[in-house]
Amino acid sequence: MARNRILVLLCVFAVLAVMIFAVAACGGTEETTTTAGPATTAGPATTAGPATTAAGGGAAKTLKIGTIMPLTGPLSVVSLAFTRGWEIYADEVNAAGGVKIGNDTYKLEILYEDSKGSAEGAGTAASKLVNQDKVQLIIGGLLESEMAAIYQVTSPAGVLYAQAGSNIPGAPQDVSADKNLQVRPFINHDDTQPIDLDYIAKTYPNAKKIALSVPDIGYDSMVTSLTSEATAKGMQIVATEKWTWGTTDFTPVMTKLQSASPDVIWAMVSGQANDQLKAARQMGFKGVFVSNSPLGADVIIATVKDPAMLTDVLCNSPDVTHPNEGMTKIMNAWKAKWPNDGFVSDCIHAYDMPWIMVQAMQKAASTDPTAVQTAIESMTNPGDVKTIEGDGYFGGKARFGVNRVLYRPLPLTRIMNGVAEFIGFMPPAAQ
Repeated sequence: MARNRILVLLCVFAVLAVMIFAVAACGGTEETTTTAGPATTAGPATTAGPATTAAGGGAAKTLKIGTIMPLTGPLSVVSLAFTRGWEIYADEVNAAGGVKIGNDTYKLEILYEDSKGSAEGAGTAASKLVNQDKVQLIIGGLLESEMAAIYQVTSPAGVLYAQAGSNIPGAPQDVSADKNLQVRPFINHDDTQPIDLDYIAKTYPNAKKIALSVPDIGYDSMVTSLTSEATAKGMQIVATEKWTWGTTDFTPVMTKLQSASPDVIWAMVSGQANDQLKAARQMGFKGVFVSNSPLGADVIIATVKDPAMLTDVLCNSPDVTHPNEGMTKIMNAWKAKWPNDGFVSDCIHAYDMPWIMVQAMQKAASTDPTAVQTAIESMTNPGDVKTIEGDGYFGGKARFGVNRVLYRPLPLTRIMNGVAEFIGFMPPAAQ
């Protein structure tokens, strides 16, 4: 089952591997530049609110952040985007002369380790980072098996662990009240569901019947919540088709869903939504197609290609063809450092992660793990956390038992006639 769950985090692997990077570019780790410069900001001073200033004078200390990602293997492209987001943030902080935390100024040192997509690899990487490199924080883990292995090392060592995602919110490996020093500076995938339903109800008032295409990797709770939310809006789930890991031909899935005559086909949190869209259109489906994974609209357009198929498609991802100021800054930094590599939108929310953790350290005026966790649990008002997508906060007490999960505006983009139309960043449901 743990192996199967990599599907949700393929968000851009299968498609981006073809259009963006050669295999050689996907392996290895990235080298962090630590160029000192005049003290300016430690985060974007645009959509992200007031600039975080570094302290002037005195020697800067070093804040070591260990990162663990499947840098080799099938998730290497996603991992590359994440590591580059972290590197862009570190470069920005270090070029500004560091970041002020309490009475000290810190330069960032990002250390990269390869989990190889396995629990054993993640555990080995965490042990090295904690025991040999003496990091103060670990960020990473895309698979539930990785997260569990990392936490088994960080917890007894008293090191703060920020998981880089959650395939299935509330899974045993996710943030919970019994996992001290584990936080999640990343959203719940299912928080996009009510946003998408609201848009469908408003824009396509006659769309009442929804068919679900669901990877068979434990999404039952998300199917249940979507069914309840749809019913409350006068819609009906008329068919649910589960497909197994490794599926590449979605024609049989879409044939079965099409037999229910749906108005909407919903590809639930899948990096293969583009393939499902093509199969649905080839089977004659002309209704609304929803992809509520982070798979970018730009990626869907570039891989599906046919404008006739690319109409009435909803995506929950930042639209890099309509970037806000913070996104533009990150995209420009990528282009300057890796001019031959196409931008991967996963870099955007990855950039947020160390920035959010630094904000919590500033709130705590300390890098002490317990103090930082306590600060996170107090940052519960919108605006207490700044992100590239807008003002956020930590919440989740009712659902997870602790306020250690990021809530921030969620993007919504519609594709019409092969062109992305950015609808906007929508506020998350109240927690």
